[in-house]
Amino acid sequence: MESIATRALAARKFAKMTQKQAEAASGVKQSSISKIERGDVSRSMSVLALARAYRADPHWLDTGDGPAPWDEDQIRQARDKANEPPGPYRVTHIAPLIPSFSPRTPGTVPLISWADAANWDSHEVSQQPRAERWIPCIAHHSLQSYALRVRGDSMTASSGHLKSYPAESIVFVDTSLRKPEDGERIIAKLEDSGEVTFKVYKEDDGRRWLLPLNPKHEPVREAFTVLGTIVGKWEDED
Repeated sequence: MESIATRALAARKFAKMTQKQAEAASGVKQSSISKIERGDVSRSMSVLALARAYRADPHWLDTGDGPAPWDEDQIRQARDKANEPPGPYRVTHIAPLIPSFSPRTPGTVPLISWADAANWDSHEVSQQPRAERWIPCIAHHSLQSYALRVRGDSMTASSGHLKSYPAESIVFVDTSLRKPEDGERIIAKLEDSGEVTFKVYKEDDGRRWLLPLNPKHEPVREAFTVLGTIVGKWEDED
């Protein structure tokens, strides 16, 4: 579907909602819904709220990329590999305006600190740390997922042929995925120092290590525990 107006109308119809019902479900005024469906696309926060109400992929509603509400779940194949296996991975190059959602709103994950990631316990929801905010996750994910802001430049690739993760981009971490394949991007906890780090998981002939994408940084060869696998990211457009 070529336009956001067409997608917004189709998603509402598929959800079997009138504009008035969509207003009640999303908090977006009926007049704004009508404008969006006529082609006024200047309301990014409204679009995200409508995606949640229609149970639609917010990235699909905003850009047309990704599964429509009536499609079977689709898996985007990872591209630009550095010994990276195909897998479920979603990327948007321009981070949408991020409204604050209520905790545990369906389709959202908490944006947490690195210190809290070290002690994250996905099985004790009541004990989870306070999030900076809850944001819509652009990838298929389990309920045991969170988001982190990337620190430093160790995962900034020197070549455009690799997925790159510049500082301040946001990565989505699924903590139910703790058995990565060679080449997958992970969050890990170093056993000696307790430091939490973001690196490429490498495994060969029974040996495991952590590889940065930036060649200025050295591989990490000390023991570590996998805390979760990266399933998607947001980053600002260069």
